[in-house]
Parts: sequence; structure tokens; C-alpha cells
Amino acid sequence: MAGQHEKIFGLDVMRTAAGVMVLLSHTGHLVEQHWPQFPNVPHVDWVGLFFVLSGFLIGGTLLDSLAQPSPAPLRFADFMQRRWLRTLPNYFLFLLLNIALVHFSLAPGLLTHATPAYAVFMQNFHVPLDLFFWESWSLAVEEWFYLLFPLITFFLVARTGMRSERSFLVACALFILLPVAGRLAVMHHVVDDATRVLWVQKMVITRLDAPGMGMLAALIARRFPAQWLHVRWPALLLGLAALLSFSKLHYTDAPRFMVIGFESTCALAMALLLPLLSTWRSAGSLNGPMRGLSLITYSLYLVHLPMLYLFGKFVPDGSAWKCALHYGLFIGGCMAVATLVYRCWERPFMRLRDPFGRWLALRWNRA
Repeated sequence: MAGQHEKIFGLDVMRTAAGVMVLLSHTGHLVEQHWPQFPNVPHVDWVGLFFVLSGFLIGGTLLDSLAQPSPAPLRFADFMQRRWLRTLPNYFLFLLLNIALVHFSLAPGLLTHATPAYAVFMQNFHVPLDLFFWESWSLAVEEWFYLLFPLITFFLVARTGMRSERSFLVACALFILLPVAGRLAVMHHVVDDATRVLWVQKMVITRLDAPGMGMLAALIARRFPAQWLHVRWPALLLGLAALLSFSKLHYTDAPRFMVIGFESTCALAMALLLPLLSTWRSAGSLNGPMRGLSLITYSLYLVHLPMLYLFGKFVPDGSAWKCALHYGLFIGGCMAVATLVYRCWERPFMRLRDPFGRWLALRWNRA
């Protein structure tokens, strides 16, 4: 999720909060013997927060790329290589790790003839494939978005002569509206909260509106900077109020809304946080620690469940203070491994983006 806003403190807060809350919500059961309500925060779709933020960050990068004078196919290729070198190395590393864990009965799951679907991000494109590596559902959403959104925008620019910002706006409209149609199409599968999670919350075709909302926010911030700054506090309060209200809803409270409109409404509420967070540029001495945490969120997201499978059983203890100590060590271990993965695996691939971009440009000019 690199981009022009990457060093803004408020966006680092947003990314870190999403990553840490996913970690705590997935591991809170380890201490429920003593603290059954931990982490005791409103039920918010923290992964959806990742989607909206990712769309906002990538939106700025894509708008910059669309404005460049070089040929559209070259700009598209450069954009995609930068995305793939950022996301794919980690994904395939942990895909292989999760396969190994399931194969050796170190983690729950099932390996079948459908397992290769995970290699091309088809595990949850239009039907749920709930075998193993369950956290990968969100990565499939992002990878399809990273491919399809710029493909549409660059195609419209190259083939129709449409202005770059207009093509961007058309793509935003498609990605915000089409998932609603996708949710209508799968509505007959949803009968309770569990089936809503599988068929709506964790499907590619039903969740592309969240990063699409982030993309639209990036365009609005670019076109109307003064208004973006002016509305930051009212937008934040409205977004927080909406998220707190929606956090209490279940499928039985409003079945049609929970299938058709809930995800889009939550994505809009999350996007309303961006005017303030994207303009909160610094917090002094907190900048460094928050920046460090935000950089490892992608690795942390992939690390925490394998760590849970391997070491989670050592956390619970009859003594409350020992349980708290074990849990603190577990969380620290997750962050330490995530930092190691970031520095030794993720970051070296990211450093290849500029050299590979220059190589692409050189090859294009020679062709």
C-alpha cells in the first residue's frame, strides 16, 4: 500500500489500527479464561479499513501515473510491476508456508484438487473456497482490484481518448456500483451471519466497492483540496458515529440491508475518516514508532495466524498474570517475526521497483 501519502502520520495511524485490531480480534480467545470480553472494542470490519485506505493510497499513485506523458501500456505495466513487487512475494511465501502447515497437520485446513486456485487468487472470486489460509480472502480482493481498476482506466484513456480523471471517475463508479449487483446475485445464499460472511463479506465480487470508495476519496482530495480540509472534522464525527451504529447490527436486524447495503455504507463511513487522517501530517516524536508499526502491517497480517497455530497453545494459563505475560510475549513474537519478514523479504523486493521500472522504459523505447 505504498503511495504519495505514505509518510502522513494520520494514515499510518489508520493502517496500524487496522493491523493491530485484526491481530487482537483473531487472538483474543487466548486470554478469554480471564478476560472474556478482550479486546472489548466495537465490532468494526478492520479489514475493510485496510481496503479503503489501500484504495486511497493507490488512487493518488494511479492519478499521478495517468497524468504522465508516456504511452498508456507502459504506464500500466509500470504500475502493475510496482503493485506486484509490493504484494506478491509475501503472498506466495505465506501460501507455501500455510500449505506446509496443513500438510504436516500443524494448522487446520484441507488440501484438495482446488488448492491451486489460491495461486491465481480465485479462492473467493465468485464462490467461497473455504479450505485453508483463510486470511488470504482479503488479499484476493486487493489483487483483483489492483489489476482491474487500472486496466479499465488505462484502457479508457488509450482506446477512447477519455481524459485521465474522467476515466478514473468512471472506474470508481463501476467499482462502487457493480458489487451491489454482485450482492444481489448471491443474496439467496445468505440465511444468517455466518453465510453472510462467506458470500458477502469475504467475496471478491461483493467487496470491490471498499477500495473503490478509497479511490473516489483520492480523486476528491486531489480535485477539491480546500473543501477536503474544511470538512475534515464533521466528516470524522459522522464517519465514527456511523461505524459505531453499524457495529451493533446483525443479519437478523435488517436482512436485506445487511446483504445489499451494509458493506458499501461501512466503506463510505470509513472514507469519511480520510479528510482528517490524510491531513494529520505529523505527531512529533510519535512519527517514528507509528511509521515503523505501519510498515509491518502487511507482514503482520500474514504472520499472526501461522504464529497462532504454532504457539497459541502456550498462551492460556490458570494464573491471570502468567496468561497476560504469555500473551504479551506472543504478540511481541508476532511483531518481531513480521519485522523480520518485512526487512529480509518484503523490502528487498520493493527496492526492485525503481530499477525494474527503468528497465521497462528502456525496453519500450527500444521497441
